[in-house]
Amino acid sequence: MNTVEGAIVMSALTVVVGGLLAGFGTMATASATQSLARDVARAEAMGADGQALAHAKDPDAVVDISPTVHAGVNSVTVRVTAPAPLFDVHAEAVVVAEP
Repeated sequence: MNTVEGAIVMSALTVVVGGLLAGFGTMATASATQSLARDVARAEAMGADGQALAHAKDPDAVVDISPTVHAGVNSVTVRVTAPAPLFDVHAEAVVVAEP
């Protein structure tokens, strides 16, 4: 395979495999970000320090925690943004606050 066509095929395969790896990395980061948002929201709803938990699990993630009221019920809304290989991923979780 010492032809120009072979070189084109090899470079195309390299680009495709690189794109697949970046896509899978982004999907894994999205899943981890959703899990982090859920865990931080649960911790905040129980009165724990959600920011410390978020920093311990993912120091690169940007976490926004805000107490909210939905239909007269106190709740905690957490928004998490994390860098991923292709683009930044975002997740949001809402949990009812413990009385």
